[in-house]
Amino acid sequence: MIINKITIGFVVQVYDTDRNEFIGQKFIAGDEITWETQDGIIGIKNPPLDYLPYEMKQPEKKGAK
Repeated sequence: MIINKITIGFVVQVYDTDRNEFIGQKFIAGDEITWETQDGIIGIKNPPLDYLPYEMKQPEKKGAK
């Protein structure tokens, strides 16, 4: 069965007004987690899963390839 882990959180984005560009961001995951099936059935309790880190990308610098 395929299930989705939905984590509530927020993003803090850092903008440099002198350089006129975003220079970074932080992804903060909250404690609230919901599990659901692909059919949208919510309420799966304690699935036997390992921890998977949140791999978020930082903004690229202007002109960077």
